Amino acid sequence: MTLVHANDLTAIATKVLLAAGTPRAGAEVVAASLVESDLVGHDSHGVRRLPSYLEMVRAGRIDPAARPQLGGVRAAAAVVDGRSGFGQLAARTAVDHVRRLARQYGVASVAINNCEHVGRLGEYVQLLANDETVGLALGGRGTNPLALAAPRAPGRPALVVDFAAPEAGHGLGVLIELIGGLLSGAGVSGLTTREDSNGTVIVAMEIAAFRPVAEFRQRAEEFCALLSAGAGPIPGEIESATRMTRVREGVPVPDDIWADLASRPGGPAHRPARP
Repeated sequence: MTLVHANDLTAIATKVLLAAGTPRAGAEVVAASLVESDLVGHDSHGVRRLPSYLEMVRAGRIDPAARPQLGGVRAAAAVVDGRSGFGQLAARTAVDHVRRLARQYGVASVAINNCEHVGRLGEYVQLLANDETVGLALGGRGTNPLALAAPRAPGRPALVVDFAAPEAGHGLGVLIELIGGLLSGAGVSGLTTREDSNGTVIVAMEIAAFRPVAEFRQRAEEFCALLSAGAGPIPGEIESATRMTRVREGVPVPDDIWADLASRPGGPAHRPARP
């Protein structure tokens, strides 16, 4: 295992993506998303995903130069076409647009299709929570992930849950598959010819449309105080603590992943100094 400073790891991932034909703006977004997953302890969605992404680029399943396209806008709903590109770029486009729609309508939703793996859903709902919005995201195909987030008091980590449907039961997985897959237009497992198309739906609820934001934050913090007296952790706090530790001590990168990155164009020439 190699410990790498987050900034160095982001730079390495960016260079590898650039060498694979990804424009700089897109490479930086994808690299930052992968490293952020590592920072918060969701290693399965971190830089260890990069080799598989690059293989999909090589196989023609991902167009590294693709730019997501917004379409199908109808009042508070819209669809983002990932255009066979990196899912993180489509998801960021969806987050930006669903936030704008929520400001206008109070509640808004954006579906994503025609892209590969979007990364960790918790990242996107946390972005919404950091902007005084309640966020919900669910994905069809695969493990049918579900993520929700809401803000707490200023300076406190957002409440975030992010889990795979099998952890919650078959029925929930079926509904997530239908909404994330069919509603987005990506299709559902066994009934689509596009095995590389991920379907995701992101919903944003503008807190100010329902009640004063300061009041919501205060009540949320009071509720968290009650939860802290119990046995279980408050959602989002483990990730926040892990992030602080890894920012300070470095991100652990498995040796096989480091060797893979080092063998690729743009990859690191040597192991970095310990953070």
